[in-house]
Amino acid sequence: LCRSVAAVLVGNPDNFEGVPVTFASRWQHLLDRTVDLVILGDTYTIEREVKESSTGAGFSFSSVYNYDGMVYIGKQTFVHCAEEQKRYDECSSIMTCVENSTTHYDFLKTAFPSDY
Repeated sequence: LCRSVAAVLVGNPDNFEGVPVTFASRWQHLLDRTVDLVILGDTYTIEREVKESSTGAGFSFSSVYNYDGMVYIGKQTFVHCAEEQKRYDECSSIMTCVENSTTHYDFLKTAFPSDY
């Protein structure tokens, strides 16, 4: 994707510099202008456009080029439990694996608070 952007913007697909960033550091890199564009699979949220939480700054997003809906994967019973946000009876032992500091993590914290 970086080569495609470089080809369109400057006419040369080899005219870009790849800078390693992490999910934790990407917003700061953008804010500090050590990078101009992040292509990391981020999700657009209105919060990130107005005031991203780790930097307090707002960022611009392109048009969506990859639609990715969050889904639950697993045993049918537990998928149903997650969809219904049930944590009792057959759902009392449900466990969810999600990467920290992602919009999926934030969603699950809201959907399944620790005191739920």
